Amino acid sequence: MRYLALACLCLAAAACGGDFSNDDLEFLNALPRREDLAAELPAASEGRSGGGLTTRKDKLLVNLGELSQVAGDTDESGHEFNTAVDGLLSLLEHIRNAPPTSREPDRRVWGPFKDQEHPGFDVRFVMERQELRFDYRLEYRRTGEGDGDWWAFLVGSFEADAGIRKGVGALYLDVKRAEQEGFPTGGLFLLDRLDIEYQTKALPTRVELAFTPRGGLTAPTRYTYREAAGGLGEMKFLIPDIDLVLGGRLEDVELTTRWAPDGRGMGVLEVLDGDITGAKYTECWNALGRVTFIARSWDFFNPTEGDRKSCPDFSALDE
Repeated sequence: MRYLALACLCLAAAACGGDFSNDDLEFLNALPRREDLAAELPAASEGRSGGGLTTRKDKLLVNLGELSQVAGDTDESGHEFNTAVDGLLSLLEHIRNAPPTSREPDRRVWGPFKDQEHPGFDVRFVMERQELRFDYRLEYRRTGEGDGDWWAFLVGSFEADAGIRKGVGALYLDVKRAEQEGFPTGGLFLLDRLDIEYQTKALPTRVELAFTPRGGLTAPTRYTYREAAGGLGEMKFLIPDIDLVLGGRLEDVELTTRWAPDGRGMGVLEVLDGDITGAKYTECWNALGRVTFIARSWDFFNPTEGDRKSCPDFSALDE
């Protein structure tokens, strides 16, 4: 992400000066901001450690009152999610700092400029409008090439719905194309593509992040974040090939975690494949991250422990 951010700094520096028109601001408001897409994690998440689902052999054999490993994994995944979102959106933040180089009724362009960080490449940022839909591209070409040689590294779109920055959008980084063009991608070399899709027009809002690994040999890793009224959050992700219980097979599980602003939360783990396919595990924790309730669908003798009423009310996320 550092390479792209520097490129956009170059755009902003070269285009500095001048004023924004009201129409310019309409274009810029179509670009997502961090507060639109980042996961709002509870303050209590700081310092809670995870790793339970990826390191322990007795991962579902926790006791009431212990620190929840699921809560720790939720916190770590939330921070990883926000790091990826921040890296991608940092590119767009720099565009907001400078008026466009050229204006047409439904088009704005920043650049083109020589990319000082990548000698031999030119860079520009293009936005186009059609009614309430905006499309944008961060484009490159080799210095000296023609107007038909631009290719897009970052591509995005936004369709407004219920006011400023409210609507449906998507953006992605085409890392594979950059590699084909001989453009340095830095720390993104393990990916072919990074996608974000989001809707902010109604609660609960939704953001999905997908990492497509190099070569397409494995399925994309997906994180889905939703947020409801009152600061309630939800994260859902797939965890493949972990050893949940003693047996001959590894498990693929889908973990859905929900949390309240005070740090209380709930995790629901469903086994998609493995020794106990179809099994479901539920765990709740208090504001200190300590387990208050446990339910194991496969345990006929002791299916639940603790007080189910200790689990927060997350019905606002059931919509």
